[in-house]
Amino acid sequence: MNLTRCSRVKLHRMNFEVPKLEVLNLSHTRVDDELLHVISKSCRGLMQLLVENCLDVTEKGVKQVVENCTQLREINLRYCHQVQSDVHASLILSWPSLRKIITPHYDYFSDREMELLSRQRCIVC
Repeated sequence: MNLTRCSRVKLHRMNFEVPKLEVLNLSHTRVDDELLHVISKSCRGLMQLLVENCLDVTEKGVKQVVENCTQLREINLRYCHQVQSDVHASLILSWPSLRKIITPHYDYFSDREMELLSRQRCIVC
């Protein structure tokens, strides 16, 4: 489902489940942690979440999605500047299903972290 730049969409009151939704693009919207919590509970089958340039997203919301959407393979956090850089490595290393993460900042990972990431076959952009 592509809701890019749809500022009028109100998902906070979503009271139904969408277990078969695999891709959700909310880039350039006013997504926040509260909405990510709702999504994580209603769309547990998500495999790809794009929240590029969603300025109100923090690591709290990202962690909820990663914990509840157990099939999540890819997450795009580009320009989500409230997500701290130390969260990226811990997310990837603690969640083996993630295969691709686009980070908000240009980050440097230690050699050990890069080795672990390559073992998990995870691409960091």
